[in-house]
Amino acid sequence: MRIKFIVLFVFFYLIALISTLPASTLVRFIPQSAGLNVAGVSGNAWQGQAALISYNKELNLARVSWDLDWLALTTLQAKFNIRFNNGDNAMSGKGIVKFGFWGKGVENLILDRSASELLSNVALPVPIDASGDVSIVIKEAVLGDPYCATLDGLVVWKNAQISSQLGNVDLATAKINLSCDNGELVALIKQQSAQISSNISALLQAGGLYRLTGTINAGDELNPDIKQALTWVGPKDSSGATLLNFNGRL
Repeated sequence: MRIKFIVLFVFFYLIALISTLPASTLVRFIPQSAGLNVAGVSGNAWQGQAALISYNKELNLARVSWDLDWLALTTLQAKFNIRFNNGDNAMSGKGIVKFGFWGKGVENLILDRSASELLSNVALPVPIDASGDVSIVIKEAVLGDPYCATLDGLVVWKNAQISSQLGNVDLATAKINLSCDNGELVALIKQQSAQISSNISALLQAGGLYRLTGTINAGDELNPDIKQALTWVGPKDSSGATLLNFNGRL
């Protein structure tokens, strides 16, 4: 009982000590190897703002604000309510970032982003344009080995459309359920429109290994050139659906 009391006392003392430091002072302790750059900082550790937070010059979050959930400290964990907004027609989000003796993770995280902005960060073998709005909702996620210990999330792509040299595809609404299986990322993708429907399972394993399986059904309204291109993707089953079965490394 005495040891538990000492641990609690030290924990709350350190939190109280750190929370009084200006956020600009704490930023100086971020190692350069972390790839994290923070600019325009004000406030302190428990409540503050930053004009820009950049990770490896690839992920940029603007107008970031945070505040500490003091009640969470009673469970020996730190929770920060985070908000950011990159501007009109750009990514915005809010949620909770949490740390504890068990590790680190997020909960009730909501990200909104346009499909075109999201696609701009992905290297594709052929030029493709995308339109529509993408919402990412993470109910809970905890980092683990190799990727996660817990993951409960959903991605919804509304008014989804893809444009390529072969033609346009109307996907209507695509949904991706995210989960974690023994540390590996699992995504179940379902989509249905008058032009095309798909039911796909994706697994991301350690070392960037991936496996993609499922089916794609071409509707009567699908562009004939795209229908022909599906014959290159995989064989057809007895119902005429194209079978997917890919393995590789990202």
